[in-house]
This record gives sequence, C-alpha cells and structure tokens, in this order.
Amino acid sequence: MKKNKKTTDTSIDHNQVTVVGDQDSDTSTENFDVDQVQKYGYFITPVYHINKSEFLPQVRALSTQLMMEHEREFPQLNDIYPMRQSRSMLGTDSIKEFVDFVGGTAWNALQSEGYDMNQFSVVFQEMWVQEHHKHSGHDEHVHPYGSQLIGFYFLDTPEHSGRLCLHDPRPAKRQINLPEANPNLATDASTAINFEPRAGDLYFAPSWVPHSISRHGGDSPLRLVHITLSIMPSQKTSPPTTLLDQGQVTVI
Repeated sequence: MKKNKKTTDTSIDHNQVTVVGDQDSDTSTENFDVDQVQKYGYFITPVYHINKSEFLPQVRALSTQLMMEHEREFPQLNDIYPMRQSRSMLGTDSIKEFVDFVGGTAWNALQSEGYDMNQFSVVFQEMWVQEHHKHSGHDEHVHPYGSQLIGFYFLDTPEHSGRLCLHDPRPAKRQINLPEANPNLATDASTAINFEPRAGDLYFAPSWVPHSISRHGGDSPLRLVHITLSIMPSQKTSPPTTLLDQGQVTVI
C-alpha cells in the first residue's frame, strides 16, 4: 500500500489555501507558510504485521491434526460456506513458543500505543484454525466480550487466496463517505483496506475493527489461525519474560 504525496504549488492564489500533510511540510517558525493549512492525523487505527515463518512447522502440524478431527466429525463441507473451523488450540504444549510470542507481542503493541500495560497481563480468549476452501469467505464482524486485540497467523496461502480485509470502524464516516478518486490507493477516503497474506504472516489489530476474509479463489485451501486476546489486572511491574523479537514488529 502507498499514498501519493501532494506537492505544494508556490504560485497558488493567496485567496485560497493549500492543505498539506504534516509529513510534507516544514512547520518551523521561519519557514511556516500562513497560506498552508496543516493536516494532522489523530485517533488512528493501529495495524501490526510481522512474518514469523519459523513457527509454521509446529503450528501447521497441530492445525492438520485439528482439521482431520473436524473432517471426521463433519465430512461434508457446507455448500454456501465451504469452511472448516477447529476446536480451541489453547493449552497445547507443541505450540508454546508461538503462543508466548503472540502474547508478548500483543502486550508490547498495547504498551506502544500509550497504555500503562505494567498494570495488566495479556490473556488469550480464543485461538482456532480456519480452513477456507474455494469460494469460502468470512463475513465482516467484530469480537465483543472484552476482547482487546485480534490476530491472524496465515499458514497456507495458495494462489488466488482470500485476503484479510479491515473495514473502517467509524459508522458515521462510512455513512457520509464520498466517491473515492482512486479506490486502488489507501487514502483517508478508503472504507476498507485489504492485505494479501503470505505463509508466516502475523497481523494484529484492535478488536473493535470490523474484519473479514474475502472469498477464496484457490484450488487448495487457505488456512489461518484466528486469535482473540484480552487483558487482566496484573501485579507484575515489567513485561512478560517471553517477549521475543519485539523490536521487529512493523506498525502499518
């Protein structure tokens, strides 16, 4: 995703003003142009991404076991939503390193947003496997009941895979939205952002962000782990000791 920066026209009519982003302008007193309206972005929606392919062998092994269990119990796929969803993955020793990483990274993400996480510990609410067969998808939804963050860990992403879609969480903004000049760009006018996943990609976003998986077009299944995380009061005064590679998480 990218945005095209706007350039300032120095020959502009001074009966008008130019709107510039704060990253495009010099706001120092000596260079400040009174005919430029400064634009700032507040109340943003943070989205985090990192590729952790080293966890794929252990998580794939468990996911395959869980999908086989589901197939034995429900051999016939649904005609409208040909998807399988596993029982909970929590409490399984074989993926402990992955769980530790997810929990530690989630704690660090919330701390980076300005929350006093020294008062809290991260708690896993749910973690399960989704397997989307051709034409399957997951409709737009949110996760209530105290969830703070949602996570997605992509295991198998064949060609023409469904995409992770995050939707504008502001219903009033969506109601009055104007036509986009270029829907292919991520701009302030966008009502949704989609991510083309790769195997090993791990994403986090606030749980209040509506999200979906677009229809899967691949001949082999798209498989991912979906995670919801909450918090609880803690007596600890420092982050968990299982914070792995925290500095490598990218804020999108």
